[in-house]
Amino acid sequence: MAQVGLGYRSVWSMMFELGLHLVEPYLYSTTTSAVTTPGTATIGITSLGTPVSACYVGAQIIIDSGLSQEIVEIAGVNPNTTPPTITATFAVPHATGVQVIGPTFPTQAASGDPFFTQTEILSYIARGQNQFLADVPLVFSLNTQNVTVGQVLQPLVCDSIEIHRIASSYQNVALASLARLNGTVTATSTSPHGLTQSEKFAIIQAPDPNFDGAFKVATVTGPTTWTYQQSGPDELISGGGYAGLWLRLLEVSQEELSMQNPFYRDNFATKLTSWFEDRTGLYQFGVNGRPSTGLPIEILCSVRDSDTLEMTDGFLVPDPFLHYIRYLSLSYAFSKDGEQRDPMRAAYCKQRYDRGVMITRRWMGWAGGMGGRAEQQMAMAGAGAGASRGKR
Repeated sequence: MAQVGLGYRSVWSMMFELGLHLVEPYLYSTTTSAVTTPGTATIGITSLGTPVSACYVGAQIIIDSGLSQEIVEIAGVNPNTTPPTITATFAVPHATGVQVIGPTFPTQAASGDPFFTQTEILSYIARGQNQFLADVPLVFSLNTQNVTVGQVLQPLVCDSIEIHRIASSYQNVALASLARLNGTVTATSTSPHGLTQSEKFAIIQAPDPNFDGAFKVATVTGPTTWTYQQSGPDELISGGGYAGLWLRLLEVSQEELSMQNPFYRDNFATKLTSWFEDRTGLYQFGVNGRPSTGLPIEILCSVRDSDTLEMTDGFLVPDPFLHYIRYLSLSYAFSKDGEQRDPMRAAYCKQRYDRGVMITRRWMGWAGGMGGRAEQQMAMAGAGAGASRGKR
C-alpha cells in the first residue's frame, strides 16, 4: 500500500530485520552535502555501509524524511574520497545532514549474482503479509455499492478475501437535498418517500459522509420532505445519496435457493433477502434473483494488501503481528535455491509463523472477530497434532 498503514512500521524496517538475520551489510548514514536542485547529483555521505560497504550501482536507498522523503537508485559510488560519495537522480532538493538508509542486500550484487535482491525481499514481505491475512482475516473493509440490475452474480472489490456480512436496503429513495440547522435535518427526496413519524431509516452514500447514519423520523412535513435529529454544524448539500434502511441478508447456498425456487435465476427481485458465495473465484457473490433496480448494498469483508510493496510503504497488518510475517518471509528466503538455502532454519521459521497464526486466531476468537467456527477448527487441529505426537 502506497501510504502509511495501520501502525508505525514501514516496509524498510522489516527489510533491515531480514538483512540482519541473513547477515547482510546495510546502509544507515547521513549526507554531508546538499542536493540543491532536482536532477542528477553527487553527494557525500558519512559512511557507505555497516560493517562494510552496502552501496552498489542499481541499489535503491531512501533519503530524507517527511514530505521530502524519496527512494532513489544509486547510479555511481566513489569510496576513494573523504567523505565517500554516491551519485543518483533526485526528484526534490535535500539539506545537509539528512538520513540516508538502505537495506540493500549487497552480497555479490556487484558481480551480478546476488544472494538476494531488494525486489525479491520485497516480494517475500508482500507475499507473507497476504498469506497471514488469508490465514487470519483480521483486517476488514466496509464497502457500499449498488447491485447491477438484472444480474444474479455481483462484482466484489478485488482485495476481498472473505465476505462476512452483506446488508441491503429495499427502500432506496433518491435525495434531492439535506439541510442541517440547529441539530435538525430537513431531508427532501426526488419522489414520495412513504415514511411515517418515528419510522427508522438510514441516509446512504450522501455527498458529505457526515450525513450518513441511521435515524428516526421526527416529523413528516410533506410527501417528499421529513425531518430528523442529528448533531453537527449547520450545512446544506444538494443531490446524491439515498434514504433507506439496511437489512442484513441471509447467507445461503445455491442449492438452498434452487430448492426454494428452481427458477430464481430468471425471476426479477424487488427486495434482496439472501446471498451466496461464488465458487468460481471471480471475486463475485450471488443474490436471490435478478435485481429489478440498482438497490444499495453494504459489504463487510476481510481484505488483503497489494502484491507489490515499496520500502516507504506501510503495512496493512497492525504492528503487533508483523513478527509472524517476518518469520514467514525468512522461511521463503531460506527455502530459495542457492548458497543461503537452509531447510532446517526454513522449517523453524515456518513453525514460528504457524504458532503466530494459532495465537492470533485464538485472540480473534476471544475478541469475537472470527466466531466459534474458527475456534472449533483450531481445537480440532490441536487435538489431531496431539494424537499424532502420542503415537510416536
